[in-house]
Amino acid sequence: MKFGLSFIFSFLLYVASFAQLSMWAEGDTIPNFSYKGQFAKAYQLKELKGSYVLINMWASWNEESRKMQLNFIESYARFKDKRFKKGRKFYIISISLDETEEIWSLALKKDNLPWRTHICDLKSWDSELVKLLKIETIPANYLIDPNGIVIARNIKKEQLESILKGL
Repeated sequence: MKFGLSFIFSFLLYVASFAQLSMWAEGDTIPNFSYKGQFAKAYQLKELKGSYVLINMWASWNEESRKMQLNFIESYARFKDKRFKKGRKFYIISISLDETEEIWSLALKKDNLPWRTHICDLKSWDSELVKLLKIETIPANYLIDPNGIVIARNIKKEQLESILKGL
């Protein structure tokens, strides 16, 4: 039995490593994308050029991704108005993989996230945005610099704050 569990765990790590390899890497430029936020206003990523942006992927049904997102609340409050040496501000874009608007809206209401950019096209893994961002697992995120270049990925609150403090 020990061999079986060890094999399964190793296999899962092996599969997860491929998901990590397929994501945009540090140094890559995230392509511009258009989206409608929670309040149906149209936006484009390029409108945030000049700012640091955390693009965070989550879903109401994924407990780990929701906890990670809740942990970013304090970081957002601390850095949203900070003026960086090489960037204007700090933003978070939350992209949900939910398939039901009611469940997504309830999760947003319950979590009470302070940033205003929440996206969900209700297509889950079939979303063109999920494909564009090369997401194969959640939680997942990218921190991009003022030029749209990935400077970190799949970071947690402590790593995010450490990076933003150093800018």
